[in-house]
Amino acid sequence: MSMSFALPPRNTFFNLALSASLSLLASYISPDLKPVIGAGKLELPYRPSDGELCEAIQGFVGELARGEYGLAPPLGPDFARLGGLRDFLSKATGASVELRAESLLDAYAKYACELAKRGQLVAELGRALSEFKDGYPNDAQICDVPMLTTLAPEFMEGVRVLGGVGLRAVPSGYAFSRMRVGPHSVCLGIAGLWAALVAAQDNLLYFAMPYTPTAAPVRAEDRRNAQKRQMRVLRGCVPRSVPSLVLAVALSTAGISDPARRTVLVVVQRGGRRVDLLEQGLPLSLDTVLLFADGLYLEDQKRREEDRVVPKLLNLVVAGLREPPPGARDAQCAQRLHEVGLRVGQLLYLALTRVIEPYEVRYELARLLYAQSDLSFEDCARRRGAFLMPDDVELVVSAAEKALAIAQAGVPVVPARP
Repeated sequence: MSMSFALPPRNTFFNLALSASLSLLASYISPDLKPVIGAGKLELPYRPSDGELCEAIQGFVGELARGEYGLAPPLGPDFARLGGLRDFLSKATGASVELRAESLLDAYAKYACELAKRGQLVAELGRALSEFKDGYPNDAQICDVPMLTTLAPEFMEGVRVLGGVGLRAVPSGYAFSRMRVGPHSVCLGIAGLWAALVAAQDNLLYFAMPYTPTAAPVRAEDRRNAQKRQMRVLRGCVPRSVPSLVLAVALSTAGISDPARRTVLVVVQRGGRRVDLLEQGLPLSLDTVLLFADGLYLEDQKRREEDRVVPKLLNLVVAGLREPPPGARDAQCAQRLHEVGLRVGQLLYLALTRVIEPYEVRYELARLLYAQSDLSFEDCARRRGAFLMPDDVELVVSAAEKALAIAQAGVPVVPARP
């Protein structure tokens, strides 16, 4: 027996957050589940028991709290809107609840398991998310929560609408002020944001959101592994270089099947009482880059673990994403590694998008790494597991050439499972 959840309009921020959360939650029910996102809904091919769903929510929330995904999202702009939910969860669980993501989700997990003890969790969650119309009216009947600006940062001409960017008129059914949500949609939406928040700097938030093409079944454990792997290396990185970010996503998830690795970048700006969308849906999973990472991963399986290239190249690319803070230990080394890593990411991206030829990358990588005369930099890069030797560079260039050839020929490649 299956279980179906209505989703917000496609390509809205709320849709990305909630579909990410539900897809990841499915992996805690069973790793082999394959949720399918269709026209306005997400369907699980299996209906869990109340106990299974309680354990899944506890497991997901627990791993968020232990830092196995992204950063906890700040909820400051929505404090006034969240007061009723805080009071509801506090009364339902008997616990003191604060207006922080950690506290709200911990209380939500307790609330879910209290429902499970009474045999009501699956029925209530299914009913709460069964219809999306001016929000989730059935969820709002449990506890009426105004739509959070954190979950719906889209705007148009100063009037908030869900998915209203680029539209010429405010859709009457999508007006922000009419949206009502409840404990399940809000808490699962916040969980989706937490799973994907890469960095927060000044008033900007950067999210690497899972994106599943419509009707593409994705094995739940693959989705969870891909998200956790990329967040492990990206967490805390302010993604100023999209080429480096694209490579980091591909290399960190190498060996996991597509489309579980599909990711988009979302950037929002938060103020005192509202959150505005700056960038939505910038693809971070390009076919040739994924092919390159998978080819490199397969070649790595023939090498000893300490000689494998993917971890070294990933460390180098991520160094290009992490700008060293002022006064950092080994500041000169860290700055040089940052500059080299940034350049390496740019070069590989240019080659994999056919702007330059792979043989040009060979020369430039040699000049930046093993053919330069600064031994202190070489020692620094080796200590950080980010130095490529001549045979490593040859393998990188060969993998790039093969990826471009496969992409041009249109040959499907199924990566080996790690």
